Amino acid sequence: MLPTQFKPLTFDDLIGPARQAGKLAQVTLAKAALHRQPVKEIFYGPPGTGKTALASILALALAKSPLAIRELSGLETSIEVIRELMNSCAMAGLFGDYQVTIVQELDRMPAAARDLLLHHLDRLPPGCAFIGTSNMAIDDLTERFQTRFQVTKILGPTSDEIGAFLLKRWPEIPWFDAQQLAIGSGGNVRAALSDAEKYLDSIAAKIAA
Repeated sequence: MLPTQFKPLTFDDLIGPARQAGKLAQVTLAKAALHRQPVKEIFYGPPGTGKTALASILALALAKSPLAIRELSGLETSIEVIRELMNSCAMAGLFGDYQVTIVQELDRMPAAARDLLLHHLDRLPPGCAFIGTSNMAIDDLTERFQTRFQVTKILGPTSDEIGAFLLKRWPEIPWFDAQQLAIGSGGNVRAALSDAEKYLDSIAAKIAA
């Protein structure tokens, strides 16, 4: 998990394809919100590219209140949990504009729970939203799953984008070193942030020695 000060809070805080997907989602959300149409989204791609942050920002943009958002991991999303979600949709609008469920690593959900979720998605009422993320290729999810969602692939930002992202937060890092950290991250923003913190810790340790 990112430190609070680095956790993206708006679509503008994202970089690379995640930011582009967020900008497009804003248009889709505005249209859906007019009639409180159900929203079903999957973001998939390599780890550390902004899928989790994008899902959280999208959820808050829909719900307008964290009280109306439930976030789960695929492993803990059992049949019982899906039944609870189905019942909670009846309270859509009670705590926020939308009742939103986020499931991270959707591909790790037990098969029986997936089957029940598909049934639930076919009947998703107005004012309800379901957002999933997956590190797997979308073809590894069943065709039935794919056809229930608006599916968006999120790739990693470029090294230049990550380098600029690091320098914006830590201007004291030399440009060349920021670029090396960005290249070493392989497009994984979370890894780049972690490596930058280690880099600064090592510099501080040398100064203190």
